[in-house]
Amino acid sequence: MERTLIEERYMTADSDYLTDHNVYAFKFNPPISSTYYNKIRWKAFYKLALILNIAGTKDI
Repeated sequence: MERTLIEERYMTADSDYLTDHNVYAFKFNPPISSTYYNKIRWKAFYKLALILNIAGTKDI
């Protein structure tokens, strides 16, 4: 699901014109909620940051 999200939202030819709503409502089968979409997006970008070794840590 994370891969689908990244590909559909950011790597398609018309990605400049897509909104998050269009992705979670029309690109996923069955459609998912916005809350679940946000969780998947956060996990996808966190994994990318870890792979690229740019993940930040929160200092308390």
